[in-house]
Amino acid sequence: MRKMRVLLDELLDYRIVMGVLSSDVSEFIGTDEESALRYEFFRMTMADHLAQAAKAIGMPFSTESLFAHGPEDMVSLPLSMAYCAMKMTDERYAEAYLRRLRECVFAEGRSLSKVEDQVQLASEFLIDADQFCSNLETDAVAPVLQEGLDECRTYGVAVFPTLLMQYGETRIMVSGYSNFEGLSQAIAKLTDGQITLTEAEYSFGALEAFVNRFGKVAAREVQTMFSFSEGQLANAMMDLVSTGRYKTENCGSSYFVMPV
Repeated sequence: MRKMRVLLDELLDYRIVMGVLSSDVSEFIGTDEESALRYEFFRMTMADHLAQAAKAIGMPFSTESLFAHGPEDMVSLPLSMAYCAMKMTDERYAEAYLRRLRECVFAEGRSLSKVEDQVQLASEFLIDADQFCSNLETDAVAPVLQEGLDECRTYGVAVFPTLLMQYGETRIMVSGYSNFEGLSQAIAKLTDGQITLTEAEYSFGALEAFVNRFGKVAAREVQTMFSFSEGQLANAMMDLVSTGRYKTENCGSSYFVMPV
């Protein structure tokens, strides 16, 4: 997605919509005396699924830390509401906050099921923390979230992530995980070949610009951006860090790179 944003630049206009994959832990483990046993079974099943997903996408992923928490951390409703609360508080930081939510849960293994944890994370941004907390703890956030849920129902979205892409009056839907090549083909089909994504030309300046633009990027994102081999990625990261202006942060199965 970040590569698409760089290559398409002003041709791309997008919105992020919350669909809520799960809203209540009892939906998948029940509430009776066997709920704990069901959770253990669910956790083992999901651990295998997430290990496969981590291998496929190559992003920093910490499955052990993720499943060290309780079942309350396996629902997406609290984090969806937190994103909507940030959108209400200051929309400029909403996408960056969503990214941090994902990094904390999937890469850092942090629990963000409690409001105080979500507020603490929001304090990383230059916002009115009291307003964020108020938006999150009152009914004010509900209509914002419901708007997204209604849109998902309107278009029959049942799988996450789903990209609903529109060009002129033409729409197509891409559901589930897609790599860059798959998304490129979808865009070419949607636009009848009028928009095609070509590979990014690598230069050290382009690498710096990519990292500076997003502030914190995964090694896999750099690799995808410039279609690097593993060796090329390693060399580029060494060159970047050797300037003294950038640092890496090991996380889960991979690492991030960011400006010092």
